[in-house]
This record gives sequence, C-alpha cells and structure tokens, in this order.
Amino acid sequence: MLKKLVILPLLFTFSMADENLSNLQYDGVEVVTINEKGEKEEVYIEREIADICERDVAMKAKTIWGGNYAHKDVPTACQVSFVTSVGKISPMSLHKDVETYGELEVLAYLKKMAKDNTMLFIDSRAEKWFQELTIPSAINISFLYFIDQKKYAKEFAQSLKTLGVRKTKEAYDFTKAKTILLFCNGAWCGQSPHMIKELLAIGYPAEKIKWYRGGMQSWLGLGMTSTREKVE
Repeated sequence: MLKKLVILPLLFTFSMADENLSNLQYDGVEVVTINEKGEKEEVYIEREIADICERDVAMKAKTIWGGNYAHKDVPTACQVSFVTSVGKISPMSLHKDVETYGELEVLAYLKKMAKDNTMLFIDSRAEKWFQELTIPSAINISFLYFIDQKKYAKEFAQSLKTLGVRKTKEAYDFTKAKTILLFCNGAWCGQSPHMIKELLAIGYPAEKIKWYRGGMQSWLGLGMTSTREKVE
C-alpha cells in the first residue's frame, strides 16, 4: 500500500495559480519507476519530512510565527523539514505580466541596477531575517507592511515613497513607480508572493514587478555571495 504524507499549509501562504495545481504538493503524484531490482514500482512524489521528525517535537505557535520555526532542541534535520514545509510551493509564474527570475537573471538585473536608480532589489522578509542574512544590494521592505496596511500605516506609507508611488486622496500615482525585483526564503515561501499580490491589488504596474522565485534557499544552495560572513 502506498503511504501518503499530507502537509497542511499555514494561513499566511499564498498562490495565485490554479488551486488544483497547488494541491498537487499535498496530494502527491503517483508515478511508475524502475527500482534497483529492475522491477516496476509505484511511488508518490510528494513533500516529505525526515523519518526522525515523525515523532512529538517541541513546537509552539509562538516559535513558528516568531520566525524560528522550531525549538532549539529540535534536531537540525527536523528544523529544515519544518522550514521548507510550512508554506505552499509557488508556481513558476504568479501573474502573466510579472517575470519570474532565476539566479542568472538576478545577476543581470543587479548589474543593470548599479547604473539605474529607477530599479530596486527587495528582500520582502521580516526585518529580523533580513538583518541575519540577505543578498548584497537588497533593501528590506517587509511583506507585513502590505498585508496589514492599517497596523503598519507608517511603514506602508514610507514603503510607497521608497517605491516611487505617490498616494493621493483619490488613488495611487504610479507615474514614477520603480522597477522592483522581490524575493524571500524560497519557492515554498509565501512572503514575496503575498507582497506582489498586494502591490497588484493597489494597481502597481505588473510589468514593473519581477520575482526571484528561488530566494535565499536557492541562492545559498548555489554558493552565491551573501551578507553572512560564515556559512555554518
């Protein structure tokens, strides 16, 4: 009998893709493969958690929402599993006019940005994560300022100013809106997709929004330069 592991998404995750497509990561996809004995075998391709984590572990809501995800006594393998399984895997495209970038496109963007002050590279994670580790030249505009604009009214207003957006009583003026490239923790992270959703909702031009889907996880996985002095 095939075993299925279902990982429920947290409420803060977001995907603009068809919900049926998003559900594949939880339902699993059944495929037929050839095992080491040369025999056909049916398996599920799905998001998995290390066997060592299939037990009671010290997790609390406060720990997760505080950005640490797991108690310090939880084995490293489990902490990694928790971090990469709390969000929905994002589709390759969030919007037909929002370009999705890989690492080479990010590098080309940064090279161009060095001579163009109408471009911004934005780490959309919470400030704590940004201070701990980010990609050089990125500025921090937290997604929180956009998903809770009333609570962070001052920060939201300042963010708009940074983005080159002017707010009037009637509407938003995007005449001088900057071209922006956003990222967060990885393809499973809902923070930059959330922020992009809210930017589009207020009318930010989609063609001026770029998205680095791989985020910090892909960046570090490829050995790219970060602001962290020592990779442990």
